[in-house]
Amino acid sequence: MLQQTQVTTVVPYFERFVALFPDVDALASASEQDVLAAWSGLGYYRRARTLHRAAGTIVDELGGQFPDDVASWMKLAGVGRYTAGAVVSIAFGKRVPILDGNVMRVLSRWFVVRGNPRAGKTNRELWRVAEAILPQRSVSEFNQALMELGALVCTPKNPRCLICPVQTHCQARKLGLEEELPELPQRRESIRVTMAAALIERKGRYLMYRRTGTEVMKDMWEFPGGECLAGESPRAALVRESRAKYGLALQPARELARVKHTIMNRRIDLYAFSVELEEPVPKVRERKWVRLDELANLPVSSMVHKIIREVAPSAIGHQPSARATGRKGRRTPADG
Repeated sequence: MLQQTQVTTVVPYFERFVALFPDVDALASASEQDVLAAWSGLGYYRRARTLHRAAGTIVDELGGQFPDDVASWMKLAGVGRYTAGAVVSIAFGKRVPILDGNVMRVLSRWFVVRGNPRAGKTNRELWRVAEAILPQRSVSEFNQALMELGALVCTPKNPRCLICPVQTHCQARKLGLEEELPELPQRRESIRVTMAAALIERKGRYLMYRRTGTEVMKDMWEFPGGECLAGESPRAALVRESRAKYGLALQPARELARVKHTIMNRRIDLYAFSVELEEPVPKVRERKWVRLDELANLPVSSMVHKIIREVAPSAIGHQPSARATGRKGRRTPADG
């Protein structure tokens, strides 16, 4: 859950998730829709799917036993070298390195490692350094300390060098390069996107469709709508997209909400409207009528949560899915 997501965001999701799926058997036996619903609003849903598949592999192929070596962990869905190293070193105390975003930054500065830390030769060099500096014992504590050092002291901007425990050994500090390293590539330029969504209500229930035909948020439930073309108004886009994608004939009525959302480098402005149907709702694609307080039982995106918070905050609240009953921190890179 910490991949690409901060600790403060993750904590309530984690607590609910482990309350609903307290062990690997419970997770493996759950349906993917239940797992996605528990993850709903956290984003990067591929993580939930691969976690679910990995649990199934552990139960079905490994007899419910967690592996204790890097090679076996990396055979599991969604697990890359960093996650494997973190689990094996921290949970099992094995002498293996880790390399998350925070550790990359620490080592790039400490040993003046030039180049993009996530790519090719530079990444291999950082893995070599991470392994070379491992102590003979207390590896779990050492690796966790490296991550904390990057999260709390060796920060991306304005690093707190005066209180750093390795400042006397840091080559970047000696050369005045601490603000220049690591040499990260420029972020992709942001793309502005305008979208429109229809809230179609009938007897207290709202029409939602399962997202199909795309790997992005696959099988998630959403309000009908879509993106605006260049120069197109949200109302016109809603009419066009609703007809093309869902077979709906409608006319937007009152604007109910405007929300902002970010997915990767896409900066989305979304307009939500009540609508007037001009024809009955056709029975095409997978759809259902849902009460707003039932959304906790469906896998929906955080963008849907934002719409509901604007339209009816009491229906869904400001917390992640309540279905899974039961500090501003670091974020770590996804393994891909």
